[in-house]
Amino acid sequence: MSAQDGMARCIRGLWLAILPLAVACTAAQPTLPGGRNELVETDRSPQKAIVIALSYEPATLEPSFGSGSGNRDMSALFSGFLAYLTPDQQPMPYLAEELPSLEKGTWKVLPDGTAETTYRLKKQARWHDGQPVTAHDYAFAHQMHLDPAMPTTKIDVDRRMAAVRPIDDQVLFIQWKEPYLWAGMVHGPNFPALPKHLLEEQYLADKAAFANGLHWSREFVGNGPYRLDRWEQGVEMTLRAHDGFALGKPPIDQIVLKFIPDANAIVANLLSGTVDAAFHSSISFAQNSALEQARWQGTTEYWPGSAHYLEFQTRDWGNLQRAVLDVRVRRALLHAIDRHAIVDGLYAGKASVLHFWLSDDDAAYRAADRAVLKYEHDVGRARALLSEAGWIRSSDGQFRDPSGEALHVPLISQNEDIDQQQATIVADNWKTLGVSPEVRVMSPGQQRDNEYRTKIPAVAYNNRPMGYDTMVWLNPQVPMPENRWRGNNYSGYFNPVLEELWPKVLATIDNSAREALIVEALSAMTADAIINPLHYRPRAMAYRAGLVGPQQPWVGEAALIWNFWEWHWR
Repeated sequence: MSAQDGMARCIRGLWLAILPLAVACTAAQPTLPGGRNELVETDRSPQKAIVIALSYEPATLEPSFGSGSGNRDMSALFSGFLAYLTPDQQPMPYLAEELPSLEKGTWKVLPDGTAETTYRLKKQARWHDGQPVTAHDYAFAHQMHLDPAMPTTKIDVDRRMAAVRPIDDQVLFIQWKEPYLWAGMVHGPNFPALPKHLLEEQYLADKAAFANGLHWSREFVGNGPYRLDRWEQGVEMTLRAHDGFALGKPPIDQIVLKFIPDANAIVANLLSGTVDAAFHSSISFAQNSALEQARWQGTTEYWPGSAHYLEFQTRDWGNLQRAVLDVRVRRALLHAIDRHAIVDGLYAGKASVLHFWLSDDDAAYRAADRAVLKYEHDVGRARALLSEAGWIRSSDGQFRDPSGEALHVPLISQNEDIDQQQATIVADNWKTLGVSPEVRVMSPGQQRDNEYRTKIPAVAYNNRPMGYDTMVWLNPQVPMPENRWRGNNYSGYFNPVLEELWPKVLATIDNSAREALIVEALSAMTADAIINPLHYRPRAMAYRAGLVGPQQPWVGEAALIWNFWEWHWR
């Protein structure tokens, strides 16, 4: 069965399962013009609660403890941050009164290679218990984040800081080890404050008990748009709008998060009207497609999600297909891939083709697009490259070495159905080229095993969020026995140009100077043809007609659901 047939069968199965419920939705509010909602002014009358389905129950509400896109979206409900980014990457003050700037001298790049930023906090910002958010809360949080005794995971920005000091209650001074692109616009889920008045005494008294306390979950006190009201474990959470929220109390007073592990059951609840919205972390492309086929009177959207890419092995662990060490072979295999067949066949055209590690909404994209090497679908060029590399095409169409051994390329796939379908299309493309492919699907255990993922024999189909900070193909990220296989640069890719320039990309504040660095770095990277983005995976978002506010974020934003304080019913 082809990948396209598999997806069609999946959606047909969902449709048959939910068809009896479709009639129940015909009385729902009509779809808004243009297929999406627009932000409008709301009156001050009470608005009905919004019910959101989650396929998981969070273990923690603290942003620095959580990992994964679902937990990052949860942090946008309960926690505020110094800044946020609009969909067009414009920084906006959030808990900060205003953002640091070079012009005002509150953002300084110093001659010794360090930097400083000074943030002034909003006086009206309050914790969920009504106490003011102060600069002392950020200094305390920074201390806790970097404490090895604490189970923090999202502290990359904290590690860039040399010192965090409160000047007074409202003024926060941060010294940076080096210039950093986001130093004047630190946005979520990075560097969340902690309520020092509630937590410091517990932290100092018993760190082990503190690390496992209920203040991270059922007794969580944040400073975001909503506060925890009730948590019925395994069933639902009820949240209330925060009166002391820095941007003003949200229009919708109550949000209910229902825990529904089965994605098809979430679809049924959306159709029946018992659920108003579901996020990408709980439903997929197949569920959105099922809602559309059921003529659901709500809005279904597809936002750019993780970038899916091929990663060729560069190190020999005793199992290497040495052909992939030849750049001509790698380029041939890339030219053989029909990226549009993946996007159109699996995602009905609701995803975007990629050729390099940069979002098409980035200011540097056009310059990079003109400069980098791109491997468009061209089977003739692919065959010519294999011939140049010394492979001989036999009468059966198979490429072989001079001894008659067929060119065999194992392809490691992740274990979700959609990942296997993507890998199958690539393997079929390589078979058409004259290469003998083999798709090997990782088990869940293997997918969590960095040593296994490091020792692939030829090439793997992986994914990760697109962004400046998620460029991990640098030497410090190479897993090896000496660092207990830690890091995400599984193939051991090393390019001296990329190694030199990407840290400068992250350290360069001037847009035009940063663009030149990005173009040069990505040109070197694409020429190697070792790390090769192919396409985005669309992230589904479904919400009931009449709900206004959900907006696609800037693609590099860690939390896709970022603006709960603007959501309201029309």
